[in-house]
Amino acid sequence: MTLPPDADLHLTEQALRSVTLAQALERADTAHTLVSTVEWDEATQQALAAARARGVQAVGLGDVVCARAERIVERASARDATVAALRLPRGRALAWALPAAALLAGLVLDRIANAHRVDLLSPPLLAVLAWNLAVYALLLWQALRRPGGPPALLQALPAVLRRWRAPAGRGTRRGLSARIAAEFEALWLARTAALLARRAAAVLHLCAAAWAAGIALSLLLRGLVVSYRFGWESTFLDAAQVHAIVSVLFAPLTVLLGLAPFSVQDIAATQDFAGQGVAGSRWVGMYVGLLLLAVVLPRLLLAAWALWRAARSARRCTLDLGDGSFEALHQALPVDWVLGLLGVGAAQVRALGGGPAAGGGLHSALGDRLRWALPDAAASTPVDAVLVCDAAHADPVPAAWQAAPRLACPWAAWGASWMLEERLFERLAALWPQHGPALQRLRQARVAQNEACFAQALQALARCLRACAAAPQDDGGAAGARALQALDAELRALHGRTPPAEGGAAGEGAGAPRPARPAGGVALAVGTSAGAAAGAAAGAKVGALIDLGTGGLTLGAGTALGALLGGATAWMVRSAQQKDAAQEQLWQCAEQACTHYLVIAHEARVLPADAAPLARRWRAEVTATVAAHGAALAAALQQPPGAQDALLPVLESMLRGMVQRSVAGAAGPVENEAENAAEAHG
Repeated sequence: MTLPPDADLHLTEQALRSVTLAQALERADTAHTLVSTVEWDEATQQALAAARARGVQAVGLGDVVCARAERIVERASARDATVAALRLPRGRALAWALPAAALLAGLVLDRIANAHRVDLLSPPLLAVLAWNLAVYALLLWQALRRPGGPPALLQALPAVLRRWRAPAGRGTRRGLSARIAAEFEALWLARTAALLARRAAAVLHLCAAAWAAGIALSLLLRGLVVSYRFGWESTFLDAAQVHAIVSVLFAPLTVLLGLAPFSVQDIAATQDFAGQGVAGSRWVGMYVGLLLLAVVLPRLLLAAWALWRAARSARRCTLDLGDGSFEALHQALPVDWVLGLLGVGAAQVRALGGGPAAGGGLHSALGDRLRWALPDAAASTPVDAVLVCDAAHADPVPAAWQAAPRLACPWAAWGASWMLEERLFERLAALWPQHGPALQRLRQARVAQNEACFAQALQALARCLRACAAAPQDDGGAAGARALQALDAELRALHGRTPPAEGGAAGEGAGAPRPARPAGGVALAVGTSAGAAAGAAAGAKVGALIDLGTGGLTLGAGTALGALLGGATAWMVRSAQQKDAAQEQLWQCAEQACTHYLVIAHEARVLPADAAPLARRWRAEVTATVAAHGAALAAALQQPPGAQDALLPVLESMLRGMVQRSVAGAAGPVENEAENAAEAHG
C-alpha cells in the first residue's frame, strides 16, 4: 500500500518557496478565484504523469508536491501581481543596504569624544569594544550549550501574520491578495526560521563590522585636515592606573602584531591632552588597529560563517510531509492495495477482474489499484489486508499474511453479483478510513465499469428480442434459437466467459420435445417433464464442459446453472408451437434471454453450494417478471429501435429487479458476528 512518507523532504529554497506559495493559495483562495478546481486537478494529474514518466512505481507526496506546486504558482502568477512578486526572493537589497548605512553612519561621526583630540579613555570606543566582547561571549555560550529553536521573535512572527488580515474587501481581488501574502509569510517564516536566523545574523555581523570600519575611516580621514590633540584626563586615576588600562586595551595589537606598547612615561606625558603634533598618528593608528582587530575582522569572519551556513541551508531546505499540511494532496494520490482472499477460488477472482499473476484487479482513472491474491498463488507476497469470504472453507493464512489486518465479509454478501460489490468498499472504508477518497475513486470506477457492461448486455438482449419478434411463425423457432445462440456468444464475450461447446444449451437442447408453458405463467418448471429434462441434461452437459474447461474450479456450479439454460431453451421452443404462438414465443424468448444473462453474468461468481437454490429462485423470478412486464415488452417492441430504444428501460427494470431480489436480496447484510469472530482471530 502506498502511504504518505513520514520522512522529511529536502529541496531547494526556490522549490520550497513554490510549495509554500501553492499552500497559501490553497488555504486563502477557498473559492478558487485564481486557480479553479479543475486546474488544481489537472496540476495533480500532470505531476503524477511526470512522476510515472521518471519510473516511479509507488507515487508518494515527495514525488509530486514540487511539480504540482510549480504548475499552480505559474497559473496564479499570471493572474495576480502579488503572487508573482511572492515567487521571487525578497530582502536581498535590504541585506546589503543595512551594512552600507552602518558604514555611512560611522563615517559621518565627527568625533569619538572630541573632534580635535584622541582620548585614550574614550567612552564611545570603550562601549563599542565592550558591546562586541559581550556579543562574542554570548555566541560562545550558544555554541557550547545544546542547540535550541529559532529566536523567540521569529517564532512569534507567524502567529502575528496569521492574525493580520484585512477586514475590508475580503471578496475583492485586493483582499484576496492580502490574505495570500499573509498566509504565505506565516508559512514561510515557520518553515525557514533557521535559515532566516542565519541570514539575519550575517547581516547583523556585517552591520557591526561596517560600523567599526566607518569609525576607523572617520578617524583617518579627519586626520588629514585636523591636528589631533591626544592624551587623557581623569579625576580619580593616575598615570600608572591609566597605563594598566591602556596596556590591557591594546594588548591584542602589541601581542599579535608586535607593536611597541605605551610606557608609563608616554602615558604621563599625555595627561590633560598634552600630546600633539605628528606623534598623534601613533595613537590614531592604535585606535584604528584595535577596531580592525577586535571588531571588523571577527565580525567579518562571523558573517562569512553565517552566510555559508545559510547558503547550505538554502540548498537543502526541509519540508515536513507528515505535519498534516498536505492532507488534501495525500488524499488525491493513487494507492496500491493487495487484498488476500480466503475461501474462494481462481474462478471467483477472475470474475472480479483478473488475478495477481495477470496484473489484474480494480483500477481508477487516477491510478489507484486494488489487486487480489490467493494463498496458493501468492503465499509469499505480503498483503495489506486479508478478507475471509468463507470461514468454513478458508485456507490456512500464509505466513506472509499474518501481520495484515483480517476481516470477514462472506462472498454471498458482496461477490455473488456485480450489484453487491459496493459492500466491499464499505467494509474497506471502515478498515482504512484515512484512504476514503481513494476507495471512493475505486468504487466509482468499478460501478462505472459494471454499469457499462450492463448497458451493453441490455443492448444485446434488446437485439435478441427484436430478432425473435421479427421471426416468422412457421420456422419452428429456428430464428429464435439462432438469436439466442448469438446472444449467448455475445454475453459470454462481454463477461469473459468460456464459449459453450458445439450442441450446447441453445443448440443441442433446442431440438428435444418440450411441454407447453403453464397457463398461469407464475413458475418456470424446468425439468418437470421429459422434454424439459432433456433440455436440462443438454445444458448440464454444457455446464460440465465449463467445469472441465476451468479445471474444475467452478466445482459443479457450472453444471447446475447450465441445466437451467438447457431447460429454459427446451421450454421456449416447445411453447412456440402452441396457440397464440406469437405471444408465447415472445414471452419465452424474453424468459430465455433473461436466463442467459443471469447465468452468464453470475456463472463464475456462484459458489457450488449456492448454485441449486439460486437456479430455483431464478426459475420463479424469470417467469413472474416476464409475465408482469409482458404488455410493456410487447408495446416497446412495436416501436422501431432508435437512439433511445423504448425496450431498454423495460429490460433494465426487469433485470435489475431479478438480480436484486434473487441475489442481492438473498445475500442480506453481512453478519456482524462472523465479522467480529474473524477480526478477533486476526
